[in-house]
Amino acid sequence: MGMNDSRRNVCRFLAAAVAAILFSAGLYYRPVSAQAPGLSGKTNTQPVPVPAAAPVKEKNVLYKVVTNQIERDLVLTGELRPARSVVINAPNIRSSFANMVTFLAPEGANIKQGDRIVEYDDSSLMSQKSEAERTLDEAKLNIEKTKSDLEAQRCDLLNSVAQAEADLNVALLYAKIGKELLPGNTYQQYQLNLEKAKLALQKAKEQLDNFEKTYSSQMALVEISKSQAEINLKKIDSDMALLKIDAPQDGIFVYGDNWQSNRKIQPGDNVFQGMEVARLPDLSSTQVVGYVYDTEYGSLQRDMRCTMTLDALPGYQMTGRIESLTSVAGRKGFASQKKVFQAVIQPDKVDPALMKPGMTAQIVIPIVLARDVTAVPREYLGNDSKGRYYVFKGTESKTASVQYVEVGAMGDRLVQIVSGVAGGDSLIALGTAEVLR
Repeated sequence: MGMNDSRRNVCRFLAAAVAAILFSAGLYYRPVSAQAPGLSGKTNTQPVPVPAAAPVKEKNVLYKVVTNQIERDLVLTGELRPARSVVINAPNIRSSFANMVTFLAPEGANIKQGDRIVEYDDSSLMSQKSEAERTLDEAKLNIEKTKSDLEAQRCDLLNSVAQAEADLNVALLYAKIGKELLPGNTYQQYQLNLEKAKLALQKAKEQLDNFEKTYSSQMALVEISKSQAEINLKKIDSDMALLKIDAPQDGIFVYGDNWQSNRKIQPGDNVFQGMEVARLPDLSSTQVVGYVYDTEYGSLQRDMRCTMTLDALPGYQMTGRIESLTSVAGRKGFASQKKVFQAVIQPDKVDPALMKPGMTAQIVIPIVLARDVTAVPREYLGNDSKGRYYVFKGTESKTASVQYVEVGAMGDRLVQIVSGVAGGDSLIALGTAEVLR
């Protein structure tokens, strides 16, 4: 019995402790009315129910069929190009068909008029210039030598004339001796010597006269060699001047395309005559050049409106119109085999501070496929396993019925309905109608 009394005392102590804890928490022996209003005098044996959530309002899935136009967005890639710019082409050098670029001003640099922008390798022209200078010096020396030789020849001819005149005077004196004073054969000899002296003088004068007449032509002949050497030297100097190009105007320096390597021109490249090396664009005339494949070309027309975004400026958008379309396709790049047309698009507003040449652009052109036709959104049009198109026709999801339709033009958002539904009909979006397909 003593053991049972001890256990009873321990239980009473634990019960009192639990009661004290519950009382301090305000949970012990609350009135029934406080625990569950309206149930006074009854013990609340069930937990208080959680209030039910408000019913979710059904999403509006009805669509009233109306007439509309069917559009499809044609997306083109393109780049910014100035309509007006000064093009720097590879020079036309007589002695070589190609030239190596040795210097280019930094691309994108703000260039001032007169700044050096391009240089080409002139080592071969330097050696040609040295050879031309040597040839010119030889021509000058040849002129001096020829002139000295001709002057010496003139002196010899003048001496010959003088000697012939002296001989003639001597022969004339002997010829004047009377015939009666000389033997017959001696007289005849003097007369013969006189005739010979006259002929010798005449011949000497003719030789001098011929010399004087040919003097100018002989000098001109050697002068031609000198002139030719001077012309060759001037050509080389002119070609060398073409290898050093200074900016003809202010602008931003833009490199040309190296079609062989499918990249921009850079120092060390060999460029052919007339090839575009760089340009100084007028940024106020910036346009967007879009590339159009032949399958899309027929959908475009001049003055069509479009929107454009620049890959380098996320969020920046501009509007414009198609200004022109090329009538002949060309390769987009030297290494590309695909042919494309070009659509030149004029932006409504040009911002030179943001729009830089060479920036890539995305061009979105809405193409109208059909006007004033019965149209439904694509999400309201289904397609079964047999390839038939259908819609859910009705005003409530539980009572909607399947209606097969014939479609026409299909745009990005709307589809033309040729038959099956008419304007004013109500449709239920796919996935909401509780009908059998």
